Amino acid sequence: MKRKKRENPFEVSWRIVKNNKILFLPNLLILTVNLILVYLFLLVTGILDVFISSEYSLLKIVLQTPSSWIFLAIYVILVVLIDNYLLTAKYGMIKDILLKGKTDFIRGVKFANKHYLTTLGIHILSYLIIFVPLTLLGIVLFFLLPSNALLAAAIFLPVMLVYLVFISIRLLFVYPVMTFEKKGAYNSLKKDFHFVKTHGHQSLVTWLVVLAILIFVSVVKNNIQNLSELLVNQIYGIAIVVVTFILLIEISVSVWEHVYIFKSYLTAKKKK
Repeated sequence: MKRKKRENPFEVSWRIVKNNKILFLPNLLILTVNLILVYLFLLVTGILDVFISSEYSLLKIVLQTPSSWIFLAIYVILVVLIDNYLLTAKYGMIKDILLKGKTDFIRGVKFANKHYLTTLGIHILSYLIIFVPLTLLGIVLFFLLPSNALLAAAIFLPVMLVYLVFISIRLLFVYPVMTFEKKGAYNSLKKDFHFVKTHGHQSLVTWLVVLAILIFVSVVKNNIQNLSELLVNQIYGIAIVVVTFILLIEISVSVWEHVYIFKSYLTAKKKK
C-alpha cells in the first residue's frame, strides 16, 4: 500500500495563497481604510494645508493645538478597531479554506461579527504581556542604577531581546487557537502557551521560517528602495511603481504568514 505523502505546511501555504486571491481582500481594505483615515487626519488638523503651501514653519503651531491631539487619538482608535475587525475576518476566511477548501468575504465578516471582541482582547492582553514586564524591568534597573545609565541599558537591552524572542514564540499560535478552538481571549492565550510548550520543535521551526522570510523580504525591499533612489531623478514615475510593488510584496507576505502559521498549527495538532 502506497504511503500518503506528508504535507509540507510551507509549500501548502504558498499554494493556498496562490489559489485563493480572496485572502488579499482584508489586507487591501486595511490599506485603503488607513490611507483614507490618514488623509482625513491631515485634512481636519490642517497639516495637509501646511504641506500644500510649503509653510513648514506653521507645522509646529498646528501640532501644538489641542484639537490636533484629539484628532490623533480618534485616528489611532479608529485604525485599531477597523484593522482588528478586518484581521478577524481574514482569520475566519483562512479557517474556512483550511477546513472546507473555499471561502468568501461574507463568511469572514460573519466570523468577525462573532469573534471581534475576542481578537481585540487578545491584542490588548498580548501588548500587556510584552510591555508591562519590560517597563517594570526598565524602571527597576534605572532605579537601582541611577548613576550608571549605560550599565542599566547594557543589562536591559539583552534581556529585552531574549524576552521578545521568547514571548513571540509563545504567542505564535494564539490566533489559530482562537479561530479553530473558539476560545475567549484569556483561554486562547492560556491554551496557546500550553500548545507551544508541548509542541516546542514545531513552534520553533514555524517561528524560524517566518523570521527568515521576513528578513529576506526586508532585504529585498531595502535593495529595491536603494535602486529606486538612484533612478528617481531620471524616471519620475518610478517612485509610484516602487511603492506599489513594495506594498504588494508586504501584503502577499502578510497573507502567507498567517496561512502558514494556521496550517502549521493544524499540522502540529494532528501529529500530537
